[in-house]
Amino acid sequence: MKISYSKTFEKKFSKYDKKLREKIFNAIQNLPDGDVKRLTGNEIPPIYRIRISKYRILFHMNEEEIQILKVDSRGDIYK
Repeated sequence: MKISYSKTFEKKFSKYDKKLREKIFNAIQNLPDGDVKRLTGNEIPPIYRIRISKYRILFHMNEEEIQILKVDSRGDIYK
């Protein structure tokens, strides 16, 4: 399955320390396994989130591709 990254994700991801980047990268490589939840709302395609300690990753997913939208702390991701 192909994984693509948004510029918003890449910009924020590059600011994290090496240990956190490794945890986030490993969680993305193991998608759709993990603590994945579909967010409520009328988004098409639907938006999903995965938790990594106090951080969240938002992404779209279909049969061919996973598009990583953004990563941020729990308090800031949904704003």
